[in-house]
Amino acid sequence: MKQIFYFGHCWADNVGNAFIDYGINYSLKEALKEYDVQVNNVSNVQPYNNYKFNQKFPYNLLSGGRKKKEDIFDLRMHTKPDLVVLGGSLFDVFWCKVHDLFLNWLIEKQYPVLVLGGGGGNDYSLEELAFVSAYWKKINFIGYIARDEKAFANFGKYAKIAYSGIDNAFFLNNAFNTVKLDIEPYVINTFDLTYPRVVKDGSKKIIKISHRLLDIDSFRLFLKRRFKAFKTVSTYDYVSDYPDDYLNLYANSYVTHSDRVHACVATLIFGGKTQYYDKSDRSYLFDRVNLSEIRNKPVSLDMDFIEKEKQSQLEAIRKIFNQIC
Repeated sequence: MKQIFYFGHCWADNVGNAFIDYGINYSLKEALKEYDVQVNNVSNVQPYNNYKFNQKFPYNLLSGGRKKKEDIFDLRMHTKPDLVVLGGSLFDVFWCKVHDLFLNWLIEKQYPVLVLGGGGGNDYSLEELAFVSAYWKKINFIGYIARDEKAFANFGKYAKIAYSGIDNAFFLNNAFNTVKLDIEPYVINTFDLTYPRVVKDGSKKIIKISHRLLDIDSFRLFLKRRFKAFKTVSTYDYVSDYPDDYLNLYANSYVTHSDRVHACVATLIFGGKTQYYDKSDRSYLFDRVNLSEIRNKPVSLDMDFIEKEKQSQLEAIRKIFNQIC
């Protein structure tokens, strides 16, 4: 039996990461259902703590100084995968710095790596591309399924097989069964990254939610923006540590207004309308599915189009996996 290890998660920082995880787990199991495989999940969270308290000032001083590399524990590096799967936006300088030990472990061990439905950069500067490529040129990068054309053009050249695909969260309607909620027609406001706002839709009820569970008890926000942080957090109608709660809310929303790309993707894939309010490079995933207008007005998804894209992506996963069989 082939052992596939998916390293992802980090839900408390952004519950939208769970939507990626749900989609990845579904698509791996669906694409490889005819193969003798086991899909295992390990979280990426601890390396962020290691980086903060060992590298960043003043955290490293307050925590008693830096640990030696050999004293840092990373569960991922105690596995023996036949295939490593990574998702999300990991081709940027910060991600590589946080996961430096892990990336060098992949280089040393030469385990085959599939980056699935993500892999975007942060600003696509020449400096970022040079820093990131220094790792990925040495990794056994057998497959890359991008979620937007810009990421595909910049990073697909490092993989043995590259495919211009879609975001993993477009598999949510396959991975999760929603329930009907007993709530009057409502719109959702999810704004975590840009300035606080309220977007109305007639007289419909507004439900304000956050993707960042850490904002509820954030020492950093308390020090930097005491009253603004408390005021913002107190305006949320709902925050949960369970992704399914968000999916049920998005699936039943009349319209979702958000600066979180995966709040929009979740709403779209369950048949709803949504508008996106930011300029992040992460949003190129909407252009990949013909939704450039999402930045200007509420839009809905062409479900026939997306189903064809999903089937093509499952076939691409099988083609990449066949390299290790």
